[in-house]
Amino acid sequence: MNKHLVPRRVARLISRTQKAMEQELDTRLAPFDITAAQYVVLSTLHSGRANIAAQICKELSYSPGAMTRMLNRLEQKGMIQKAPSVDNRRTVQLELTDEGHHIFPSLLEASGIVIDHYFGAFSAQELQTFESLLLKMSAGK
Repeated sequence: MNKHLVPRRVARLISRTQKAMEQELDTRLAPFDITAAQYVVLSTLHSGRANIAAQICKELSYSPGAMTRMLNRLEQKGMIQKAPSVDNRRTVQLELTDEGHHIFPSLLEASGIVIDHYFGAFSAQELQTFESLLLKMSAGK
């Protein structure tokens, strides 16, 4: 058997599954006028993992231009607000608005449904193994 055949199949399965999850999340978030990509940004802000555009770009592997457009759309929807940084005037800090905080639990619930759909059949041990394999893969080893 070709040694590249199985890794290619696995790569296609990962890609196909990721796209299917994103599409299902888009469908579940549509009533809130939020896309899966926008949800990820809101989740990043909500969790406190990042609060400036450059950090979010790094966290999510987005280009600065795409991130600017995404943040502008979220600001227009009233989900986030921008404020000058206290520490650095050239940096803009991002935070959820009251509306963003208000709607986030519903978005989180929709996300949980999708996660349960795809991962609910796995045991805790299987999920730990899967996570370990993904971490090993992302480390390039």
